[in-house]
Amino acid sequence: MDPKKHGGGAPLLATLAVTLTASCTDTRLPPNPVPPPEVRRDLPGWFDANARWDPRAGDSRVYIEGKIVFDTNKATIKPESERVLQQLLAFLRERPDVTRLRVEGHTDNRASDEYNQELSARRSLAVCDWLVDRGVDHLRLVAAGYGEGKPIAPNELRDGMAENRRTEFHVMEVNGRPFGPSGALNGGMVLTVLSAEERERLRNPPKVEVVKVDFKKEGNVIKEERYKPPRRDENVQKARNVDEAPSKEAPPQDPKKKKKPPAEDDAEGEAPKP
Repeated sequence: MDPKKHGGGAPLLATLAVTLTASCTDTRLPPNPVPPPEVRRDLPGWFDANARWDPRAGDSRVYIEGKIVFDTNKATIKPESERVLQQLLAFLRERPDVTRLRVEGHTDNRASDEYNQELSARRSLAVCDWLVDRGVDHLRLVAAGYGEGKPIAPNELRDGMAENRRTEFHVMEVNGRPFGPSGALNGGMVLTVLSAEERERLRNPPKVEVVKVDFKKEGNVIKEERYKPPRRDENVQKARNVDEAPSKEAPPQDPKKKKKPPAEDDAEGEAPKP
């Protein structure tokens, strides 16, 4: 082998060795791609300090600071939601002109569409029941669940899913007149808001008295006779009639026969004179 040719390849091998060594020691991660604007935008906040519901404005939403939180996969309101609920209750008491308020339930995109819509509807109904138990007329409230149909943040992000799990409040009527978009309930599941008395009757239904029915045959006709248990006063009256009935051993005396009065001597206790 020609030593010149063999030595001529040394610089190339040295260069490759340096390159490989440098590549193995570089532990830096490649830069992340810049997200598109629709993903990179700031997540919407739950409270706007300058936003107040005004019937002269077009926005029907009632902005309240905070968030109503529920147990996972349930419609049970957590205690930390008390402050938000109290603010909503104060708004309804201060604004009697708001004759109808829509409580909207929303979820993220986990689980099926049907499950999410039903869960969001039950959660909105739980908020309405909370208000009714504290004196709000149930006719002023509408419970609607939209599931994952109206996201306000990307569900690909964890924070986005948290923002989509929300409860919104929108005015539907002012002094009995419709307010806001006419098709606001489209795509939602609406549940009936009952009064506190109606919910109590559902929890403890009244006992139904079972009526015994007897059938009596008269000729070729079968008649229905409803059995009625005797009342207590009827039993007492029957007992009195039995007690007052005359005895068979001592028949009653004839009132026409008068008892002969005793003689005067007999009445005085002296013997008659001869």
